[in-house]
Amino acid sequence: MSGDRETFRLRNMAHWKIVLNWIAASVAVIAALLWFRSATVKIPANPPPRDENGMFAAQITVNDSDFIATAVQQTRWNKWAALAAAIAAACQAVALMLPT
Repeated sequence: MSGDRETFRLRNMAHWKIVLNWIAASVAVIAALLWFRSATVKIPANPPPRDENGMFAAQITVNDSDFIATAVQQTRWNKWAALAAAIAAACQAVALMLPT
């Protein structure tokens, strides 16, 4: 009886190992797509409003993109990409610890 139980446990662990590896691979692809998006996002520069003296507020533009707004948006995409990569790494770590 204990041999059957052990065989079932090992098969169940092997099943979870496969599932965790697939989750890790899928989430790693999502992380790659998110990081690609973070590298390519651009926020177009809009002319800032004039103050009471008719002067424009300071703005940094690079290739017709608002530098600061683009950096903020890239940070947001990077945050989600890092989270996805962490989930993928955690799934892979658990899968490696499971017996085969």
